[in-house]
Amino acid sequence: MQFSYVLIDGSQVIEPTLELIKIHDAFLCVAICTNRTESINKILELKPDVVFMNISDENVPSQEAIQLSLLSELHEFLDVLPTIIVVSTSKDQAFDAYQRGVSGYLLHPIDANELRKCLMRYQKTHNSLYADKISIKSNGDYHFIKTSDIVYLKADNNTTDFYLQSGKVITAFKTLKHFEKLLPFYFFRIHHGYVINVDYVSRINLGKSKCYLLNNELVLPFSRTYKDNIATIIIRIS
Repeated sequence: MQFSYVLIDGSQVIEPTLELIKIHDAFLCVAICTNRTESINKILELKPDVVFMNISDENVPSQEAIQLSLLSELHEFLDVLPTIIVVSTSKDQAFDAYQRGVSGYLLHPIDANELRKCLMRYQKTHNSLYADKISIKSNGDYHFIKTSDIVYLKADNNTTDFYLQSGKVITAFKTLKHFEKLLPFYFFRIHHGYVINVDYVSRINLGKSKCYLLNNELVLPFSRTYKDNIATIIIRIS
């Protein structure tokens, strides 16, 4: 099971924190944000499982209040907030954030052992909440497909074709938009007619607006409408 996270850090020392989290393969970065507005937009767009938030910045004395205020705004749009883990140089500041409703805190500079405990605690409590299969009804048959076996989905009027790693194609009588909401975070819409599994992406050609899957054996177009998703895919894989 893999979990997505967004890192919110307006300081100049993002890289050490990012490198520490990257060691843990079960957690994959989908966005790095440096300000409040960008953070809110990315959280609403990508719906990450976890948000790491640096609330201490010597150059911005009110950084804690600025960062934590986004929690109130997120409540306006989301029924369930992602797990928020604050990072702070001050134990009192971190504990105060914890008291205000965040899920946990880490002291900066981050101790690798404390980070490991924090992430393992999250995995233990959340693994059972995520199903790795999706149910597809097709002509009276119910197919239960592992999401990791889906290479991409293609819209066809009011039906959706699922293209699997095995080469099999299953047609479901619901729209692509319906299934897009059910898929894990590693599926991205790149075109009005295509949603892809980024684990099968082997190449992206920005000049030709082409996305290559399965070791370049399959080529799909992407549109400018979803250029932000393409940028996120590139960051994710890089």
